[in-house]
Amino acid sequence: MMKFATMIAGLTMTVAAPTLRANPAHDQLAGMSITQRASALASLLRASDETCPSAKRTFYQGSDNNGNAFWNVECSGGSAYVIQVNNDARGSTRILSCKALKAVAGTNCFRKL
Repeated sequence: MMKFATMIAGLTMTVAAPTLRANPAHDQLAGMSITQRASALASLLRASDETCPSAKRTFYQGSDNNGNAFWNVECSGGSAYVIQVNNDARGSTRILSCKALKAVAGTNCFRKL
């Protein structure tokens, strides 16, 4: 649970005005078609051993003050996740189920930060 502390802190903090920090991985996702983005995020979840046969919808929740972006994914199997796309050279990610996010941070997926 400690590995998600940074993500939860980022989600529960007040989100300031849009940041000028570049996040190339987020920019790439944002530039995709809805179908491409759904496929890419579902593939990422499956590669991380999460259950997501396909993505029914995706949602850009917002970014924190460090430029980390938060994408929500609802999967065809009924599960839903928040994916933190870090503002780093590798475009590293952190994944948390929306149920866990609600339980730990009191924050809901599919709502703007």
